[in-house]
Amino acid sequence: MRIVIDPTRCGGHGTCAQLLTENIVLDKWHFPILERAKLRDSHFEMAKRAVQLCPELAISIVED
Repeated sequence: MRIVIDPTRCGGHGTCAQLLTENIVLDKWHFPILERAKLRDSHFEMAKRAVQLCPELAISIVED
């Protein structure tokens, strides 16, 4: 499983980076940058929460 962020939908709220600190960092404008797209099993629940809480629906989880 991996995380995908649609930059055209992202509003730079930063919720995903707060929840997935090992996978996502924020640039200087507070937009997410994927440091590691692949999800560890232990982070899957937090990733699902990030998907649910994204106000712009810009983050998703896809199977490899």
